Amino acid sequence: MKGSVVAISIAEKVGRPWWLWLHVLSLDAVLVGLVGLEAFAQVAGVVLGASDRLLLGLCAWLAYCGDRLLDGRRLKVKAAMARHRFAQRHFNLLSSLWFLALLAAALLAWQLPLPERQAGLVLLAIVVGYFSLQHHRTTRKRAGRWKELMVGAGFAGGSIFFVAFRAELSVGLVCLGMAWAMACMQNCLVVAGWDRDEDLAMDQPSLAREISGLHRWLLIGLLVQFALVGIAVLSHGAWLKLGGALLLSGALLGELERRGMHWPTEQRRVWADAVLLCPLLTLV
Repeated sequence: MKGSVVAISIAEKVGRPWWLWLHVLSLDAVLVGLVGLEAFAQVAGVVLGASDRLLLGLCAWLAYCGDRLLDGRRLKVKAAMARHRFAQRHFNLLSSLWFLALLAAALLAWQLPLPERQAGLVLLAIVVGYFSLQHHRTTRKRAGRWKELMVGAGFAGGSIFFVAFRAELSVGLVCLGMAWAMACMQNCLVVAGWDRDEDLAMDQPSLAREISGLHRWLLIGLLVQFALVGIAVLSHGAWLKLGGALLLSGALLGELERRGMHWPTEQRRVWADAVLLCPLLTLV
């Protein structure tokens, strides 16, 4: 234990590359969310405004940063993970920025058409329910066992909110939305699998701590993705490019889970998020 604390201190003094700061500052989630939005919007033919993109980015950051602030506040000792240590150390600054971002998001949301505002309030209620379950002392143990699935599905749904609301509902859109949610859940499971020891030290329950043979479950998830993409492409060939990108994300996550355990802790988490950027392929 003492050796790991010394190692952490040395790593922090040496510093970290800029791209690792994306993870520590919760900006990787913002980037992944915007890429997912752009990819689905382009394939579905949905026109987005700058305010739509900004609102999504703010909401993604609010959710992830808020989760880390609450975790860091709950812990009575120094957190094991860099992202939580940063939230602990800069709690006051991050809290101030969080409330400013919340105000900006509320102002942007108020400019949306009434039906989108109403749907957004439903989504907000779901997010508040998630935070209540995950952070209240009477429910966090049970709810935490499903955290990865809840986060992945919620993030995927939120990232394509504007597309789902504005595009014509189709079999292809529904199936690829589910395949995107599957990729996001796989991402959360892979990271949680790597973080079993850290979650145990933080008294954080997770599905990855409850199941064995994670690689097998990731393979099953990839097969489900393949079926969903197949249905989408059969319904309309225009979904092929995005479907292929989502399958690539799922396959790479499975490979990362197998190899990434031997990589530096922060870097492997960044790579797990980076493979969710495969939908960028639909934009070129």
